[in-house]
Amino acid sequence: MDPLTHALASLTLQRGFFPRAKWRSVLAIIFAGVIADIDWFSANFGPGAYLRWNRTATHSLIFVAALAIIAGLFKRIVRGKESSANWIGFSWVAIAAASALHILMDLLQAQPIAPLWPFSPKRLSRDLVPAIDPWLLAILAAVILLPELFRLVGDEIGSRAKRPRGRNGAIAGFALAALYFATRALFHGNAVAALESRTIGGEMPHRVAAFPDSASPFLWHGIVETESALHLTAVRSMGGEVTHATGVNTLHKPEPSAMLSAAQSSPAAITFLKTARFPKATIQKEVEGYSVEIQDLQDQAIQEQYRAVFADITLDKNGKLISAELQWQKSSAGPQ
Repeated sequence: MDPLTHALASLTLQRGFFPRAKWRSVLAIIFAGVIADIDWFSANFGPGAYLRWNRTATHSLIFVAALAIIAGLFKRIVRGKESSANWIGFSWVAIAAASALHILMDLLQAQPIAPLWPFSPKRLSRDLVPAIDPWLLAILAAVILLPELFRLVGDEIGSRAKRPRGRNGAIAGFALAALYFATRALFHGNAVAALESRTIGGEMPHRVAAFPDSASPFLWHGIVETESALHLTAVRSMGGEVTHATGVNTLHKPEPSAMLSAAQSSPAAITFLKTARFPKATIQKEVEGYSVEIQDLQDQAIQEQYRAVFADITLDKNGKLISAELQWQKSSAGPQ
């Protein structure tokens, strides 16, 4: 998710469960809740580095443990000093909770993370929420801002709150967020079941996925893989009813060939295929050989605009590898 959502979630966590933290401790908790997204800067070192490091090391349980250890050591250093009064509410528990909350929220997205890195490279995702979710942002913003408004009104009439500032609102916010995620999980399950139950082009689905829309919690962008093709469609899931929101865009798989095998065996393709969920190869005959592009259709389904990567391979007429590299999608606004 975007850093703003993570920052608001961390602030909500602090208000609900660490309400007496001083402002420096609050900043530390928010920092722990957003620092994992520093791996975004791996894009500056090229598509290969981005595929390798984004949503791996800093989105792992090892990273959570490392932050907790650093927080514990820091607390020992400031303990007994006069400045330690400025860190009331600061603890390794709060830091670990904020960092773990970041991982949990990103696990609900469509872009997979590797929580068990470096012990396992496997990436996981639940495909429930988009990278930027305006509905979740609205919930978090409301449970933070509304208590502040009520506090101002209370100050005007001379009443004093007996409970820690914003605690009830924060706890209510987590309850609302949990209900929101549960609702999206229900809609997502219905969308996946609908995609799995229908034949396309006379073929039964082998694999399906339903990715969340960036604006509507009812709209899901589906990919259905059959024996001969990959199909893109959108479905609308509302309760138990699922309807098609768009037609089906069918992309046929290339026939098995020596050229395709040679392209898939290139270093760039091997690196790309480790992270691609729905790879689609396109083979184009050129004057002096063949060009092969392998892209991940998930990028198209979730409408990734900034950091979509594809493998670009060039072969000669005999299938010998000439070049193979990872590139940013030409329509991408990401680093070039």
